Amino acid sequence: MHRYHTPLDLVRERSPERPVAFARPDAVALAARWFQDNFKGDVFYAVKANPSPWVLETLAANGVRSFDVASVPEIELVAKHAPGARMAFMHPVKSRRSISTAYFDHGVRTFALDTHEELAKILDATGHAKDLNLMVRLGVAAEGAAYSLSGKFGVDAHEAPDLLLAARRATQELMGVSFHVGSQCMRPTAYQAAMSQASRALVRAGVFADVVDVGGGFPSVYPGMVPPALADYMDSIDRGFAEMMVHETT
Repeated sequence: MHRYHTPLDLVRERSPERPVAFARPDAVALAARWFQDNFKGDVFYAVKANPSPWVLETLAANGVRSFDVASVPEIELVAKHAPGARMAFMHPVKSRRSISTAYFDHGVRTFALDTHEELAKILDATGHAKDLNLMVRLGVAAEGAAYSLSGKFGVDAHEAPDLLLAARRATQELMGVSFHVGSQCMRPTAYQAAMSQASRALVRAGVFADVVDVGGGFPSVYPGMVPPALADYMDSIDRGFAEMMVHETT
């Protein structure tokens, strides 16, 4: 592996004719520390964003010990490059074999779902385990995202209360809500709006949540697209959480 201070240094020295990938561990470490210092909850890294081993190793070395995984190969990557890390299987559609492998072979206890069928599948594939953390993914309407995910995953508002109640009854551990406001979200208030929708679903279900997963969607700077400060997103999330139907923590 060659080391350069900037991409321009590489271009000047080598004049590459094919695409070149740059590894920036210092930037990853900086981001890891920022989120841990400024986000008041547990920081999970979504492996699908960049599953490169050096990214996982850099995150683990800088204190990120929780990972959002979407497949067994991602679980195996985390187990290899961040051994001992906590994992949450947050893809709402999974095969029985994937669920079983995650639970029995890798100690994964947290699973997302957005249908009654997926809930039944998780329970069946884990032998009706009593130590599951079940996260109900909600479909939320959130404006300001460059790429909306509201129509891809998530139970709709009318069906959410029944599924939340079923998930609460199915586990003796944690039950939570999950949502995703969309990729490259340019409006910090979208998170607060999504949390308000989640809270209304909890009220209709008559249950409290133990966990609120605010998903991803935090924006990066692109040409012609300069997002608000990340601190504004943290403030919006804090305001939204303060108003939610959640169990108090100590």
